[in-house]
Formats: sequence, structure tokens, C-alpha cells
Amino acid sequence: MLGNQPGPFQRRGGGHLDMTLRHPYEDRKLTFDRHARAYPLLDTFLLEELLSQVVAADEAPRLGDPDELTRVVGRLAQPSPRMTRRRLSAAVEEAWRG
Repeated sequence: MLGNQPGPFQRRGGGHLDMTLRHPYEDRKLTFDRHARAYPLLDTFLLEELLSQVVAADEAPRLGDPDELTRVVGRLAQPSPRMTRRRLSAAVEEAWRG
């Protein structure tokens, strides 16, 4: 998410996420490479909003289903950059609840 920010996050290379999986409980370290270009700010906001809403609703396992995620992302395609934050948040909620 920090790829759009100024400073050291703009560099090439990789990163990692440390996490604990719940089923079964085990620690994992996921490594990744950075994308060749920064994602548009609107896409970054939509991802952050989707993750926040789904986790707050205790529905995070839905994000592990590729078909479900494809459907949600398809519903979010091409929102207007002129939409307010509230309307974008509502569009995200409609996409994953609908």
C-alpha cells in the first residue's frame, strides 16, 4: 500500500508479510516482489477499503476464494475518480456484499 508514497517505498525489490494463520495456528512469512510501477491511488484506496470492510465484518475467509474475489473485483471495475470517499466506500460494500 505504501508504493504510492514518496520516499524509500518507491524503490524496487521485495518485501514480506509475517502472519499467523488460524487454521491451523502456525506462523508464516510470505515474500513478494514489488510491481514494476506504482498502482493508481484510486486502486490503492479501493483495496484498502475492501480489506477493511471484509475484515471488520469477520468475512476475511471470503478473500481466499479466487472466484469470489474475481467477482468482487469485477464489480469494482472503473469507478469514477470524481466519486466522494463515502460513495466509493458504499460501492466497495455493495461489490462484496452483493
